[in-house]
Amino acid sequence: MRNFNITLLAVALTVGVAFSLCEARPDVKLCIAVKEQAQVKGEKVYLKDIATIDGPLAARKQLGAIYLAHAPAPARHRILRGTWLRNRIRSKMLLPPNTVLRVPELVRIERRFQSIQDDDFLRLYRNYVTKQLRSHQATFRVSRFRVIGNGPVPDGNLSIELIKQADGKLMGYVSLTAVIRVDGKIERRVLLSGWIDRFEKVVTVAHRLQRHTILTRGDLRLKRMNISRLPANVIKSIEAVVGKRVRHTLKADTPLLANVVEELPVIEKGDRVTIVAESPTLLVTTPGIAQGEGSAGDQIRVKNCMSNKEILGRIVCASIVKVEF
Repeated sequence: MRNFNITLLAVALTVGVAFSLCEARPDVKLCIAVKEQAQVKGEKVYLKDIATIDGPLAARKQLGAIYLAHAPAPARHRILRGTWLRNRIRSKMLLPPNTVLRVPELVRIERRFQSIQDDDFLRLYRNYVTKQLRSHQATFRVSRFRVIGNGPVPDGNLSIELIKQADGKLMGYVSLTAVIRVDGKIERRVLLSGWIDRFEKVVTVAHRLQRHTILTRGDLRLKRMNISRLPANVIKSIEAVVGKRVRHTLKADTPLLANVVEELPVIEKGDRVTIVAESPTLLVTTPGIAQGEGSAGDQIRVKNCMSNKEILGRIVCASIVKVEF
């Protein structure tokens, strides 16, 4: 704070000297005092940004609008030589006689900026995930969070929009793009990534189940687990599997997966069935014997009782197997 006050005092003294000179000379109608250092907000540096101008209003506006140079990047600075500035000003406007133009040897120009901390990005990341998972009754934990591409942005009205990079579920490794706008203009894109452990209720086995056990409610229970570490086909609804059977033996507390349950077979091995073959103009039926078991829609082999040949067909119902004609 002390250094800042000293800087302000130095600038004030510089401007004061110029104004004193103006006041001491009644014939002087225009005074331009360029500061030794100045801060600018936009991408361009105008004379009004780095100088104090005293004189008629029209002249002040015209002089203030003189474009001098491109501004440095946010949080950076550049040095302009006084001789170059003096020539630049005189080349842009014909100054009236007895104008006082005071320009230091060197002028330091800094670009005002603002920064976003990694903790702020983490908070935005968490808020995004919370909002997206609100309807899933899920809790989550974020770890291995990283911010890539962060840096200062220009001063102004700041807004940040988070965009998901892929269409995958919000669990496991998740990346978001933070689009940073200042006064409506995109200034920076920052990559946010992290590992999301997502906890939801899934169906688990209440006790050991033997192969081909037909599932009842008593065989199952809901348990909150980290689904980020489970296969994507883990079952979350008890009602969805009651009445089905397990394909193989399962231990207690095992999460139930879609590929380990199946519908009860409507056809058993050895059942007598009707084999149907049809085309747009012809329908043929013949008796057969199932060589395997399955549910509606499954493919099984059937033996044609008329020819004793085995063919592959698809189960339509408990008594019909359809084959390609």
